[in-house]
Amino acid sequence: MKSIVKPFIVSLIDVVNLGFLCVLIGFLIVTYSDNPYSNVLMALYLVILLSIFGIAKYRYHHQTVKYNLFYLLSAVILFIAMYESISGLLPIFVGNLRFDAMIDNLDKSVFGISPTVWMQRIIFPSLTEVLYILYFVYFFMPVLLVILLYRNGEFKELEISLFTLFINYYGAYISYFYIPVEGPRYYLAHEHVVPLDGIFFFFSLRDFINLCEPSTLDCFPSLHSSILVVVTALAYKFYPRIFKIYLVLSIVIIFSLVYLRYHYLLDIVFGALWAGISLYLAHRIFSLFSNRFNSHFVVPTL
Repeated sequence: MKSIVKPFIVSLIDVVNLGFLCVLIGFLIVTYSDNPYSNVLMALYLVILLSIFGIAKYRYHHQTVKYNLFYLLSAVILFIAMYESISGLLPIFVGNLRFDAMIDNLDKSVFGISPTVWMQRIIFPSLTEVLYILYFVYFFMPVLLVILLYRNGEFKELEISLFTLFINYYGAYISYFYIPVEGPRYYLAHEHVVPLDGIFFFFSLRDFINLCEPSTLDCFPSLHSSILVVVTALAYKFYPRIFKIYLVLSIVIIFSLVYLRYHYLLDIVFGALWAGISLYLAHRIFSLFSNRFNSHFVVPTL
């Protein structure tokens, strides 16, 4: 079954990927002379650029549902490639600039004490263990929603969801270059006198999460709180059966962000605000321009 071919061969997901790629290339140009990874990153970005247009052209000529999994996986792989490349740009771009002191002072001006320091009074191993497991679950929440929408053949809803998530991710990534924040686990390490110890999986989960993190300057805004709000809103709209589960998980995981010392409270607040902006922008852009671009997925016609 074929979908209607639009004026542009690229999809809106391609457009937002291209937009973020251009931003990364801009950061690379600025840091080029001081960046030991310049040539590797330039080659990577060229491959990504050619891949976006190559896959878009392929999709334009292969408007059949059986290729939707390829279109989905290719978009995710390109997203991951750009995300991982940030580690070769961000530390060089920001140098020694940090905003931890400012954000911590704002937290203290409201609460009189840093929230992560205050929470030391309720730390105990079993709670730490549970919260680290739930913190890890966060990474699978967007993935599960995408899988469910794909499995049910809800390809338009899947495209809107990916488009919204990508806007949310990319906006936060760009913010890291201008407001680099390491977070309380580093900046307030001298004030954290109570250790975070778990029971069974704590150390393995912590080490794995640290290994997957391309940079430690990714705290403001909190992408955890932002994605949690976005994915819960998308679940409410497109897959209500998991909404209540996502809502409860989101509340507990947001609590864990402070308890586990990953974020200042201000990070979380601005993450939630960015989520609202992302949802609005994605809805407006998709409503206004989706008819001018090809669908990223082939939607069967009756």
